[in-house]
Amino acid sequence: MTDQALAVIEKANALLEEENSFLKEGNVPAVIALLKRKEAVLAQLNSVTVECRRVAEEPEKPCCSEELPLATEKLNLTIENNRALLQQAMIAQKHIVQLLTASLSPPGNKTNYGKNGSYSTPRSTTGNAYRKNI
Repeated sequence: MTDQALAVIEKANALLEEENSFLKEGNVPAVIALLKRKEAVLAQLNSVTVECRRVAEEPEKPCCSEELPLATEKLNLTIENNRALLQQAMIAQKHIVQLLTASLSPPGNKTNYGKNGSYSTPRSTTGNAYRKNI
């Protein structure tokens, strides 16, 4: 069971490191392309259970493999880095959206130019008020 857990942890770590490299490059489409694989490997990671039992004859020996705690620590560092990079990417995306929306003219500044560049005189629309007596 420990070998299986170690394999899943290493697989998750490799995928997150790949995502982190794409995030550092600003390659959002590549990050999005990893999403299904990321969901699958994180589901595997979530289902992993590790049972460690000490051997009575060797009480000083760790109950799990020595690689497991190291792999877990490495994965935790990669996850922290991933969170920071995802946060930076979200802030950058938000800033880009703000720049794009700020460049749009406010709704009150509607011009009378058509799609082909011709100018049309403003039309005034009058509303009709109806009264309904019940």
